[in-house]
Amino acid sequence: MLSRQITSSLLLAVSACAYASETPEPQQVLITGARADQRQRETTTAVTINHADIVRQGDQTLADVLKRLPGVSISSAGAIQMRGLGNGYTQILLNGEPVATGFSLDSIAPETIERIEILRSTTAEQSNQAVAGAINIILRKAVGQRSVSTSVARQGGVTTPAVSAQLSGQSEAYSYSLAATLTRKRNEKPFVDWQEQRDANGVTTLLRRTPQIESGRTDALTLTPRLNWKLEGGDTISWQSFAYLRRVDNLARADETALIGKHSDYPHNDANFIANFVMLRSDVNWTHLLDDGARLEMKLGAATNRRSGTFDFHGRDAEGKPLGRHHVDSGPVENTLTSTGTYRHPVGEQHAIAIGWDASHAVRSEDRNEILFNAVDQQTGANNADYRANVNRLALFAQDEWQVTKRYSLYLGLRHERLDTASRANATNAPDALDSNSSVWSPSLQSRYELANKDVLRMAISRTYKAPPLVKLIPRRYTNDNNNNQTNPDEQGNPHLRPELAWGLDAAYEHYLGGGALVSVSTYLRRIRDVTQSRLFQQDGVWVEAPFNDGNARAHGVELEARLPLSKALDLRANLSRNWSRVDNVPGPDNRLENQTPATANLGADYRWRQWTLGGNLNYQAAGPSRQSAEVLTSASPKRELDLYALWKLNAKTQLRLSANNLLRQQATETYRYTDAEGSMQRLRLTPTQATLRIMLEQQL
Repeated sequence: MLSRQITSSLLLAVSACAYASETPEPQQVLITGARADQRQRETTTAVTINHADIVRQGDQTLADVLKRLPGVSISSAGAIQMRGLGNGYTQILLNGEPVATGFSLDSIAPETIERIEILRSTTAEQSNQAVAGAINIILRKAVGQRSVSTSVARQGGVTTPAVSAQLSGQSEAYSYSLAATLTRKRNEKPFVDWQEQRDANGVTTLLRRTPQIESGRTDALTLTPRLNWKLEGGDTISWQSFAYLRRVDNLARADETALIGKHSDYPHNDANFIANFVMLRSDVNWTHLLDDGARLEMKLGAATNRRSGTFDFHGRDAEGKPLGRHHVDSGPVENTLTSTGTYRHPVGEQHAIAIGWDASHAVRSEDRNEILFNAVDQQTGANNADYRANVNRLALFAQDEWQVTKRYSLYLGLRHERLDTASRANATNAPDALDSNSSVWSPSLQSRYELANKDVLRMAISRTYKAPPLVKLIPRRYTNDNNNNQTNPDEQGNPHLRPELAWGLDAAYEHYLGGGALVSVSTYLRRIRDVTQSRLFQQDGVWVEAPFNDGNARAHGVELEARLPLSKALDLRANLSRNWSRVDNVPGPDNRLENQTPATANLGADYRWRQWTLGGNLNYQAAGPSRQSAEVLTSASPKRELDLYALWKLNAKTQLRLSANNLLRQQATETYRYTDAEGSMQRLRLTPTQATLRIMLEQQL
C-alpha cells in the first residue's frame, strides 16, 4: 500500500510540474520509421538494438548476442532471462507475437534479425504475460538487399558449417524478401556427475563418480519469407512466415564407479535419441486506412510445433553385461490459431487512442508408447499414455498515448484477458478430466518527462501475469531410466496450476550526452501472487518433481547502462544489473525465485582503423545458492566469458569476420542438494566449456 501511495504521489508531482512549466504544442504522437533518437522521444520504454550491433561480433547463436544486452542473462539450460528471471517470467516475442513452446535460440541466425527490442514494461496492445519484461525479435524485411554469408565454426574438436542467404525485391505495388539459413552442428559435451549420500551423523554411506559424454549432430533449416502488397486506397496486405526444420541424432553414454556403497541399477548405460522437429508459423496482416487518419489493422495466424522421435536406453551391469532395454516412441504436437485486431484513431494532435482484441486457441496433444525388454531382449512390459490440453484465450484492450505538454507524455492502457483451460488424459494413475478458467484485468501506465537538458525521467506501473504453459498442465511423467533419487527425480506437469499475478513498478533516468552517448540507471519492483515453485515428493516409492502454486514472492533490482563513443574510432559500452527476490513460503536464507540470476555485467569496446574493426566483450553472470524448499538447495558457479572479434572490409560489398567466443573456458559447476532428518543426498555436476572459433565471409550481391 505504501509503495502504491508513493508511486501515485510521484506521478502527480511530475504531472503538476509539467503543466506548470509547459504549454501544449501540436505534436504527432505516433512515431513511424527508425531514427537515432527514438528511445529518447518515445513514451513507452524500449531499448532497441539494431542489425549492425547484432552482427558486430559474428556470433553463431542468438544467445551470445542476448547475453550482452542490459539486464539479460542466459540460464544453463539456454533460457532467456530478464531481471534474472527465466522464460516463464520473460516473454519472448517473434515479430511481436509470443513464440511457441520449445522455441530454440538456435533456430534464428543473428544475420536474419533486423532488430531486438527490450521491453521493460508492458503495453495493453501486447500480451501482459511479461512479469519480468519482454524481448521482441524482429526479422529482417528490408527491400532491395541481396546477400550471402558462409561460415565455419570450430568448438571442442568438432566443426559447424553454416550458410545464410537473403533475397529481396520490389515493384510498384509488390515487394518480397526471403532469408534462409542452413546449418549442420556437431557437438561433444563431456561432464562428470558425483553423487554423495550421508546419514544423520554425517557419515558418507554412498559415493559414486560417473563420467558421461553427450555427442550428436543437428541439421537445421530456417526460412523466413515475407510478401507485401500495396492496394488501391493505401491499404496494405503482408504475409510473414517462419519455418524451422531440425533433425537431431544424439548419443549419451555413462560409466559409473561406486567408490563407497553399491552401484545404481545400470552402472553402464547409453541412450540414443533421434527426433525430427517442425516449427511452422504464418501470419497475414491487413492494414486498412480510414478517414481522419484512423486505421484498422487485423492479423490472422496459425502455428504448429511438433516432434516425432524415438528413444532407446540400454542398461548394463558393472561388468558390462546387458540388463535391459527401454524403447520409447513419442510425438507431442502443439497447434495454435490466433486473431488480433487494432483500431487506431488520432484525437486532435495530442492523443492517439487504440482499441482491439487478441484471441487464440491452442491445443497440445502428446502420446508416449514405452516397451520394456529384459537382458535377453524379451518384452517384459509396455506403457501407453495419451494426453491432451487446450487453452482458449480472449483479450480486449484499450490504450491512449497523450502528449500532455512538449516535455511530458503519458501512456495509459487497460487489458482484460480470459483463459479457459481443459486437460484430458488416457493413462494409468492420471487425474480425471479437468477444466478451469481465469481472468485478469491488466492496467498499465507509463510516464515520460524530458528535462531542460534533454535528459529523460521515466516511470511505469503495470499489472502482469504468467499463465502456465500447456506442457506444464499435462500430467505426463518424464521418467529417468536410471538412478531415480531425491537429486535426480522424475518430472511431471500439474493440471491444477493457476496463473501468477504481479504488480510492477519501473523507473529510469536517462542522461543523453549527444553523438549517441548515453548513461542510464533504472530500477524495478515486482510483487507476485500464486508464485509457481517446484515441489519434490515421493509417489509409489518414486521421487517426482512437479510445479505447484506456493504463495507470494517479491523481486526488485537496479540496472546501469552506458554507451560512450569516445572518438570516431573508439566506442565503449558497459552495463550492470543486480537482482534480489524472496519467496514468502520458502524458509531462508537463499529463498530466491527459482534459478534467478543475482547479477550480470558486460564491458565491451570497438576500435575502427582503416578497413579493420576490432573489439570484444567481457561478460559476467553471477550465481549462488537458491533454496527451493526447506529440504532442497541448488547452486551453480558464476560464468565469465571473453569474446573477441575482427572485421576486415575487403571492398564495398565483401567483408571477412573472425570471432572467438568463451576464450576463458571456465568449468561450470551445478549442485543439487536434499537434506532431511535422515541425512543428505547431493549431486554435483562438473562441465568443462570450450572456446568457439568462427570465420564468416559476407558478400552483398
